[in-house]
Amino acid sequence: MNSSYRIIFIIGIISLLILHSNVYACSTCYGDPDDPASEGINYAIITLLGITGGVLGMIVQAIYSIGNRTKNYNKNFKSKDKSW
Repeated sequence: MNSSYRIIFIIGIISLLILHSNVYACSTCYGDPDDPASEGINYAIITLLGITGGVLGMIVQAIYSIGNRTKNYNKNFKSKDKSW
């Protein structure tokens, strides 16, 4: 079954190399950069990058915060353990 996927992949690559002149970008990517549709897509990309970056930034900040809390907890726990 794995070899059938490999054969399909190889056939796809060969057909792409043979028919490369028939493969074009979409009209938005290949079109006029000053077109309103292109500007809208650019703003959409910036928005998506901002949202994704914000969410990933919050995840990194949460992991960092949890790490600091764990470090402080372990330090306080060890100091309380020595006082007994």
